[in-house]
Amino acid sequence: MSERITNHDDASSPAHVDWDAQAAVFDDEPDHGLREPLVRAAWAEKLRDWLPGRPGEILDLGCGTGSLSLLATELGHRVTGVDLSPNMVSRARDKLAGRDAVFLVGDAANPPVGERRFDAVLVRHVLWALPDPASALRRWRELLRPSG
Repeated sequence: MSERITNHDDASSPAHVDWDAQAAVFDDEPDHGLREPLVRAAWAEKLRDWLPGRPGEILDLGCGTGSLSLLATELGHRVTGVDLSPNMVSRARDKLAGRDAVFLVGDAANPPVGERRFDAVLVRHVLWALPDPASALRRWRELLRPSG
């Protein structure tokens, strides 16, 4: 997918990507759309290991088209997904229609979830793109319940 990503000229800046433009082809990447059975099964196994064993509230930040959100709902979790791209959020909503999931357009570094707390915060393919990763990590920790 790197050939479709436009980077800033300044090598110290995070990559700039037009995620709305990427939404239409995002799931074509094996690790994004999780369409290949072996890749999907590997991610499902990891989520079983990483997420709570009982149904819980999961916050999927930078959720993209909702591929990991879908796996989390299949494990019985309720998902709130957040992505900066309205097109990604639209695709996630379509992909998870009828499931226990809500998708919001917003900044993954400071998600628009108010005072809600979650059992787990799920983040993939996002931290590298944030201007202040340490601040985002601190904020995400605040979003966890005491046992999260």
